[in-house]
Amino acid sequence: MEIIYLKEDMQLHMTDSIVAAIGFFDGLHVGHMALVEEVKRVADTKHYHKALITFDHYPLYVLGKLKEEKCLTSIDDRYEILKKRGFDYLFVIEFTPKVAALSPQEFIQKYLIECGIKHVVCGFDFRFGAKNQGDAKTLQESFGFNVSVIDEVIYKGEKISSTRIRQHLENGQMKDLNELLGRQYCVHGQVIHGRHIGHEIGFPTANIDYGSYFLPCGGVYAVKVIINQNTYMGMCNIGYNPTFQPLDKASLEVHILDFNHDIYGKEIYVEFYDLIRKEKPFHSKEELIQQLYKDREYVREYFSQIAKEIN
Repeated sequence: MEIIYLKEDMQLHMTDSIVAAIGFFDGLHVGHMALVEEVKRVADTKHYHKALITFDHYPLYVLGKLKEEKCLTSIDDRYEILKKRGFDYLFVIEFTPKVAALSPQEFIQKYLIECGIKHVVCGFDFRFGAKNQGDAKTLQESFGFNVSVIDEVIYKGEKISSTRIRQHLENGQMKDLNELLGRQYCVHGQVIHGRHIGHEIGFPTANIDYGSYFLPCGGVYAVKVIINQNTYMGMCNIGYNPTFQPLDKASLEVHILDFNHDIYGKEIYVEFYDLIRKEKPFHSKEELIQQLYKDREYVREYFSQIAKEIN
């Protein structure tokens, strides 16, 4: 699979015949995967190459309508998910004010026709072009595209959306969250040095530079940690460490069970399974340590129960 970054001044002329889903696709949740499955269906029928077209930044952030950009999936995450499904291309549009000002017809010419797109898959509410003037009907009426329009996907009576997923993250509702995603919520980043408090109290942690990921609410979670393709149980703390000198920015740190290796500088993946408890200050270091023992035992029992259910 190939990633192609489409700079605003770049000229690209693909010769492959391609069916592509288009959208921002943050989270690549179950609703988005309906578009992915339609791409696969069309590709198998027409013998086209499979692609997804996304943007390098959230459009509302670039246009100044959001103060900060927090993502559910990075471009690398989207690449890995699509690669497992046999996609051929991930097109990443450099989204700038200049791109936002393109008319729907200009957008179609530059990012669909010149990329070899023959069949477009989009959601029922997809909009594009200056002032969101373009929609699925625009695609159908322009340049003879074949267009598949995918209806909303419903879970527990509501539309699956990235906004809904963020709400579950803010509330620590991991079961519903992971149902909406169709997989575990995952954050990855490089292990960096922290304050080493965990080492001092017998629970060493890997402090992770989580970049622009949208974090679950502050608390302790049962997680799985993937390092060099090996998977370990862990308990993850997200928050400001209120028992000690509080941090200015939320940290994400993981105590990895049955693990004692130097992984500073390594890229690791943290998959979230269950919220054990919300973040709270403790009256003493000793009280915190006793709670951490309980948390660790909870993690072992939680994953032991999952293993029994699978078997």
